[in-house]
Amino acid sequence: MKKNFLSELKVDNSFFVYNDYELKDDLFFSDSDMWAITFEGYAPIKVIPLTEDLPIKDFFIKSPIYGENVNGQIERIEPQNDQKKYKIKAAFLVASKTITNSLGSKEYFKDLLFPDKEWSHEYKLDKFGKTLYTELAKMDFSNFTNLIYFCKTWGLPTGVTLSVLENKKPVNDINIIWMSLNDFYIKLHEYQRIFSYFNALMTNNYSKLPTNPKKGEHIKVHSSRMLQKEMKEKSVFSFRIDGQTPFSVFTDLFEAAYFYLNLSIENNAQMRICENCGHLFEVAHQRQRFCSVLPGRRRSSCEMAYNNRLKKEKKEKGEN
Repeated sequence: MKKNFLSELKVDNSFFVYNDYELKDDLFFSDSDMWAITFEGYAPIKVIPLTEDLPIKDFFIKSPIYGENVNGQIERIEPQNDQKKYKIKAAFLVASKTITNSLGSKEYFKDLLFPDKEWSHEYKLDKFGKTLYTELAKMDFSNFTNLIYFCKTWGLPTGVTLSVLENKKPVNDINIIWMSLNDFYIKLHEYQRIFSYFNALMTNNYSKLPTNPKKGEHIKVHSSRMLQKEMKEKSVFSFRIDGQTPFSVFTDLFEAAYFYLNLSIENNAQMRICENCGHLFEVAHQRQRFCSVLPGRRRSSCEMAYNNRLKKEKKEKGEN
């Protein structure tokens, strides 16, 4: 590993993951007496009123609506297709129990103080960051089911944190409780576009590049130039100094993913293609054949899927 600022930086961030997430439309935030509640494990740790003077509220009320069409694909609902049929419409993805107008309800208050299950848990980014940046690139977010599945593993990728609600500086523990779908898809498409250059260089497959080379420019040179150009703009993030040691201060998963992608590029990290899903992953050990273990799992999901498929194929051949 090269010794530079990136390699010396300590990643001390924890990300909160809630046990469930709900799709909401824009009217949800226009109610009066709305409250934001953040949880740590079983317990609520903060109760914050969503007042009219909250600087982010107008932005979120006006957030565009997205719909999942009859083919199961998410698209932004523009004025010209407002009459089109959709299975689900939403503007936000919200961590369950965190936004409410029922704080005064005895039933809700009882459930809040005496929960029957854990509402949130944490994972350390320094343990899973080298998995995050490839997972965010490979995941198919074209339907709401896949999006919610990802969030139940990694947490909301971007959105409103506890620090934002309290108008304080970002802290190490990233607790995102609601997310604008429009903000997410803008950031996602940009990240996956940039990652496509990296993927092309690592796999020597240039068939899906979002741009074309200049006249006379080799496709590999073009990919390298575009990746370098794009990553210069995405190499900005906050950090704090504790003694003589720099510590990262990320505000969402996208900032963390760009950091780990940049770290991989700088260190010429070894990459392989997963034998199950066919996507790129960063090698953690030389015998690794599948994507790395995800937060909250004991084994690689791709490895288990691969083994289960082999067992099924062997069983079918035996029956025949």
